[in-house]
Amino acid sequence: MSASLGFDRAVSYYDKSRAIPDWVSSAVTDSIIELGKLTPRSRVLEIGIGTGRIALPVLKRGLPVWGIDLSLGMMAELQTKIANRDLCVTLAQADANALPFPDASFDCVYAVHVYHLVANWQKAVRDAWRTVKRGGCFLVTYHKRDPQSPNAKLRRRLFELAKEHGIDARRPGSQSYDELRSELDKLSPTQLVEIARWLERTVTVSQILGEISKRLFSDTWMIPENVLPQLMPSLRDWAQREFGRLDYAVREEEEFSWMVLRKA
Repeated sequence: MSASLGFDRAVSYYDKSRAIPDWVSSAVTDSIIELGKLTPRSRVLEIGIGTGRIALPVLKRGLPVWGIDLSLGMMAELQTKIANRDLCVTLAQADANALPFPDASFDCVYAVHVYHLVANWQKAVRDAWRTVKRGGCFLVTYHKRDPQSPNAKLRRRLFELAKEHGIDARRPGSQSYDELRSELDKLSPTQLVEIARWLERTVTVSQILGEISKRLFSDTWMIPENVLPQLMPSLRDWAQREFGRLDYAVREEEEFSWMVLRKA
């Protein structure tokens, strides 16, 4: 079994490449507080806290946050951001399937785009649920792409090319939104709550190919660094045939929705 994926390699560019609009960040923070019915006395855990993209706005609202991550480098970035500020955060290096907390420790546990990265992810969601108090909630998101978008089509073709070279490029965790939600439904019936939709960017096929070749996103990390350059010419030729031209531009939309579980 593959190990869970850490983000040490992405520390230098993570915040820029995963930025969300300020109004979306505010809406996500509001939703955590409202869905969790949180107060400054509540205890909140983020699984995969990273550089604090989601946690920092929560901290600024006066709530204490605990966070775990595999990457010390990512958490060091968060510590730099909060240095000399009166914010209450407790960090631990840990894998999501072995949380270092007792049962019923938190009023709200949330995980943003995490479980596709976690080996033994089914155990990980059960372990997160274990740490939720009675009356508390577990909030989970899964990043979804339009399967007919150029971005999704290019990645599917890349994985096909990798498979032809004997490489299984699947990440170690949950392989789809439906798979993850099905597992969560075993714990408690999930409620889907949409928080925001927005136009992320307009991007060309050529730009997407450039991002793939630079290995900016985790779906390329399972392909060995010395193999990916060998696959790119074939992927570029396929893209030329599929889309007609590499400067073909597409508007990419984003969605942020929670799967909400409440512990009775």
